[in-house]
Amino acid sequence: HEFDNVTMSVQGFLNYYDACSEGLRAASELLRFGGPGDSCHAPPHSLYCWAMLQHCYNGANFFTGETTVRIDYIALHKKGGGYSLPILQQEIQTVGEIQERFPRFRSLPVYNDEADPLVGWSKPQVWRADVTYAAMVVKVIKQHQDLLLGNPNSTINYTLLSNDNAFLSYHPHPFTQRTLTARFQVNNTQPPHVQLIRKPVLTVMGLLALLGDTQVLAQVLTSGGEHSDTLGVLASSHRPAVLGGSDSWQTAVLVYNSDDNSTSNHTDEVTVSLKGLAEQKGLVYVTYYMDNNVTNPYQLWQNMGGPDYPTAEQFRNIRNVEDPRVDGPFKVPAGDTLTLKAKLPVPSILLVHICAQPRAGPDQVNGVRFTGITEGQVLILWSDHCVDSKCIKTFEVEFSTDKKKFRRINVKDTIFTSYVYSPVDQEVGGLYRVRAVDYWGRPGPYSLPERFTKTE
Repeated sequence: HEFDNVTMSVQGFLNYYDACSEGLRAASELLRFGGPGDSCHAPPHSLYCWAMLQHCYNGANFFTGETTVRIDYIALHKKGGGYSLPILQQEIQTVGEIQERFPRFRSLPVYNDEADPLVGWSKPQVWRADVTYAAMVVKVIKQHQDLLLGNPNSTINYTLLSNDNAFLSYHPHPFTQRTLTARFQVNNTQPPHVQLIRKPVLTVMGLLALLGDTQVLAQVLTSGGEHSDTLGVLASSHRPAVLGGSDSWQTAVLVYNSDDNSTSNHTDEVTVSLKGLAEQKGLVYVTYYMDNNVTNPYQLWQNMGGPDYPTAEQFRNIRNVEDPRVDGPFKVPAGDTLTLKAKLPVPSILLVHICAQPRAGPDQVNGVRFTGITEGQVLILWSDHCVDSKCIKTFEVEFSTDKKKFRRINVKDTIFTSYVYSPVDQEVGGLYRVRAVDYWGRPGPYSLPERFTKTE
């Protein structure tokens, strides 16, 4: 990576690359290494980028003297200037230039691990706070799936699309920076503490996890036959690797309405038709929906007056609007096609998840652990790695002070693997356990109970 605010010669940068390569090779032959992790603008710009690629193509390793220095993948940083499609357009242009200058690199995997809509993570933008950003992330994925991965004429071995958003926001912009969570540094407690609120962009990544492993044909057809610039759809299917367990046949359709970083009063009436369902039995479906009225912690915080230090009650209310609106499960009517109607404003996201009933209920939740937040508040986390089903209605979190009687504490259903317990009486010390409940109401076994003490 061509580091920001670090000065070195081109040769020094190439030596540094070789040093990293040899160090990783000594640690493990399984580790992959590539670069340059840069925008790679056309020459004469981006001198370090092109020098590194030339070095890997026909240079010599500074330490071993070997020619054709290893490069396992090409990593680029291409951002959208506030929009979605320019990300892909720049990738195509730059990778085309790389393939022309270095033909042997044509088969290398290509990464864009900073495919962000806008450069400058700390630059406050209102659209980064709400569903606008979430829908834009989905739109970028859809564009890559269709125009690169689904394009038979594409010569790009596109392998990784990622974002550079693992930052912690700072005052006075808890929601509006390029982050996955809104961070509040609460300084009116002893000791001071930090609260994190899940933004819609992180919530939609939870919905993306419901997509299957095989993309299936999906089309957007308008009543007038014209092309829609804002509506898009991603559809997938999944077949279980092993029959008879908790996993089952699934299909998921994600529809978005996004005008990039803009919001508007425009609403589209949408009909979603899912075909080819006749051969599956016992199907149910659940819908997950997000827009700026339903899933908008930022708006609620603003309505509270934008407090620097929200109270415990205010944080409880803000967290209550982190999740999408969930409807179902409903039985899929007999026949080949499920048809649903929806009104989708700009921006909005609708995911339809259809599951066949597996023979077994969900497996056990594990990995229950804690992070103390402040007096009387605890973050409970768990793993769904062994649950072996995506058809989960909710995780039930239960609490006990006496090892005998447990009670559920997360009244609202959630498919996310964390919960902040912040009771009015501040009594959080005790035993916790978690279980998954599937779309058919079948609970899995409880996790092993774990104890949280106030000193943690």
